[in-house]
Amino acid sequence: MERLSLSITNTLGVLSKWNLSTEELFITQLLFLSSAEEQHKELLIEYYNNVKTATPLGDILLSLQNKGIITKEYKIPKKGQKFDPETLIFNKNFLAGYLKYSCELGIELFNVYPHFVNINGLTYDIANFAKKFNSEEDFCFAYGKAIGWNPNKHKQVIELVQWAKDNTDFLKGNICDFVISKAWLRIEELKNGDFDSLSFDNTTIL
Repeated sequence: MERLSLSITNTLGVLSKWNLSTEELFITQLLFLSSAEEQHKELLIEYYNNVKTATPLGDILLSLQNKGIITKEYKIPKKGQKFDPETLIFNKNFLAGYLKYSCELGIELFNVYPHFVNINGLTYDIANFAKKFNSEEDFCFAYGKAIGWNPNKHKQVIELVQWAKDNTDFLKGNICDFVISKAWLRIEELKNGDFDSLSFDNTTIL
């Protein structure tokens, strides 16, 4: 409950700082997930197909632009024109603030994830995020995007990592690969009994 409360506090901070409605923040998260890197446009489409009370996307984009979330240079498509979320340009100041918010989640994952593993008598550092990311902020931002900045999903990831530490030898790979591959999904399968056993190639996991 403490972790969830902390995430809610951070969310309220983002809403307050940028004067966003809860729907605007949620749409912003969906726009992140619809980017060229994430390529999950289907989530944004599903939202507008299924939520009957949704504010028109054009109105949301205009509000986000007026509030400095997306740049003034970005040309919002007119009604009837095609919208490509991959062309959206976010304001750097907003991204920096959002990065700070997502760091709370990434740092907690880093603290819970095993830092060392012993393989064949040798100790390896598996919490070194510099293998794939230039900074702690980059690592945290990548994790935030991977879970859609969802505090409930983050809580689930933390619980799955703790379960894997207590009950399996699954967590032998670097934390970067854990985030990039969303390995918590496979831990969930393992926890649910979808695998009878797992084997590891220790020469390739580090």
